[in-house]
Amino acid sequence: MIFKYKSVPRPNGTLVKTPSIPITFVGKENFDTIALLDSGADISAMPKEMAEILGLKIDWKGDYAYGIGGKVKCVQITVTVIVEQKHEKYELNIPIKVILDKYSFPVLLGRTGFFDEFIVSFDEAHERIYLKKSEKNRVY
Repeated sequence: MIFKYKSVPRPNGTLVKTPSIPITFVGKENFDTIALLDSGADISAMPKEMAEILGLKIDWKGDYAYGIGGKVKCVQITVTVIVEQKHEKYELNIPIKVILDKYSFPVLLGRTGFFDEFIVSFDEAHERIYLKKSEKNRVY
C-alpha cells in the first residue's frame, strides 16, 4: 500500500506534511481518522477525547506514559483498527495508550502492534509511505 503524506495544521496556522495514514477504529460504531506513523513510539497513543468518542472504558489505574512531553497519566487498552487501500485490507488488534492528561495530538501509531505487522518505508523526498504486510515467521 502506498499513502501520500497528509497536510496537517499546526497551532501557529501553518500546514506541515506528515507521514499519516487513514485508519478506521472498530467499535460500537466505526470511526475514521488520520493517524501519524511514529517510528520513535514504543506503543500507539490516542487522546482521551478520541477514546470517549469511541465509547471506550478508560478507568485510570495509576499507569504513566513517558515521551517528549514528559510523564502523563494513561490507560493501556487494546483496540481494533483497519488499514485499507483498494484491494488490501488489514484488521489489527493493537495495544494503545489513552493519554488522560489534556493534550491535543493526533492518534500515533507506534512500533508494538503496528510497525511489527508491516514493513514500513518512508520516502521523504516524494512524501510517501509504503506499507507491506510483514511475513513474521519468514527466515531471511
